[in-house]
Amino acid sequence: MSHRQVIGDSARTRTIYETQSLPRCVVHQIQYGTTAAAAAKVLLQEGANIAEQVRDGRIWHSVKVKVGYDSMKNASSQVLTISIPPPDIKFPQSARVADTVRSWAEPPTAEEIFALDDLEEFESTDLSNLFHKNDTRSQGTKRPIPLNPEYSEPLNQDEPHKKFLRLDKGSLHRIIPQPHIKLSKSFIPPDFNVIKAYDRTLPIYLHPHLSYTNDDNFGRRAWIIPARGFLPSAWTEAGASSAVVLDTQHPDLSHSLDRITIGPTIKWSHLALAEFWKYLNTLRDLNNLGSLGISFHPAQSASVRLEREKEKVALLDSSEMQPGLHPPTTSLSQSPVSIDSQSGQPSITSGTRPLSLRDCDYFKVYHDSNISMHLRRALDLFTFRLDSEEEEQSEQSGEFGMTFPESSNSSGLTGKEEGGRMGRKKPKYCLLRGARLVLVDDRSKGVLIA
Repeated sequence: MSHRQVIGDSARTRTIYETQSLPRCVVHQIQYGTTAAAAAKVLLQEGANIAEQVRDGRIWHSVKVKVGYDSMKNASSQVLTISIPPPDIKFPQSARVADTVRSWAEPPTAEEIFALDDLEEFESTDLSNLFHKNDTRSQGTKRPIPLNPEYSEPLNQDEPHKKFLRLDKGSLHRIIPQPHIKLSKSFIPPDFNVIKAYDRTLPIYLHPHLSYTNDDNFGRRAWIIPARGFLPSAWTEAGASSAVVLDTQHPDLSHSLDRITIGPTIKWSHLALAEFWKYLNTLRDLNNLGSLGISFHPAQSASVRLEREKEKVALLDSSEMQPGLHPPTTSLSQSPVSIDSQSGQPSITSGTRPLSLRDCDYFKVYHDSNISMHLRRALDLFTFRLDSEEEEQSEQSGEFGMTFPESSNSSGLTGKEEGGRMGRKKPKYCLLRGARLVLVDDRSKGVLIA
């Protein structure tokens, strides 16, 4: 190897050299952070090794590890590197557009010429109705759009029509007689022998409660009974019931009400709400269940609530609601909703804002904590009839020794009809039988659902 020229400084050294087996090459080295120039012979040797690896047919070459490289501190002395040239990928050359497009004056080929006799018969369309401007026979009718049978569903002629449940939109502030807050009348201790504890369903405990104790003689708790809307999301997701109020102008109000609540939604009417408030007042006045306080809490103003509820629609089954459905995270819509009477599966649109008690109309019954489950049975026994004068209040309170003023029609008949025929009493509605109510502590924190 004959050395011709070496130009070097602290930053860069360029060396030009020739060998008998290598072409003329230029070796560059850039160093940072040092002023000592490397020996030209060492640089030439490293450049020659690199050039030899590229041109040589050998694949593996020995590599000398330089002390001081952080990445090679723990490497062994046996280090090899592969020096195979990158693969040569050959792309097929596509024909240019200019080569495929023929000249404008070039005559067509035999494949491009079609004879009229070889073409398929044309299926004409009847367009005669387009020439009759005043012809109304064809107006209002649309031809069905052909669908691909692979993606179209067969029409089920036996599928029932969807029913529409009309819900009340107005405020409930005037539906419930005032005052809406009634404190306890006395401090008489409850009589546990008056009514048994509620045991229709097993309680669902809300975090952080894991069990129920009634040994607190001085604590106060309350039952939450929804009148309209959804309770807080954590409660409804755990199984608490929601509620709707049917429109008084509903064409079939009696059939829309449920005799017994089945599913997660309680359906009220204006009469049912008023009768339930009357029933709570009776429980409070009797003092058999201890010191009871009752209150009704209407939701935010109807205009604010309805403006927010325009974006939500709740589909409720008119006869049965499937348990386990999760309600939306906004209050229940009061717009007309559609229900599939066969599937019983409502479609509820969920929002993004979590619920609170302010978004719901609800009743609250305050009581001593040691009588909670006994009071729950008393709430479960609430019944009413569509005609309030025919309600048998004695049957309603007979289980726990309560006395109600009997109505004039307590014999079980509604009076004589035309022709001297006696009519039967209208059916009873037990709206809270099957409902899941929330028990809260003195801070309105959920304790359990029963």
